[in-house]
Amino acid sequence: MNTKFIFLLLVVTNTMMLFDTKPVEGISCTGSKQCYDPCKRKTGCPNAKCMNKSCKCYGCG
Repeated sequence: MNTKFIFLLLVVTNTMMLFDTKPVEGISCTGSKQCYDPCKRKTGCPNAKCMNKSCKCYGCG
């Protein structure tokens, strides 16, 4: 019973984290520094990463 609860908690946490990222369309990158300004303009926060040659923006909180 305890294992099912922990598994459910992990699924819910991963689902919440999945929807926290926002891709910036059309911005190709080679490093995360190239993503800070476009993400700040889109989300208001400079939290960003370059993944698979595309910028991913993260929320402020």
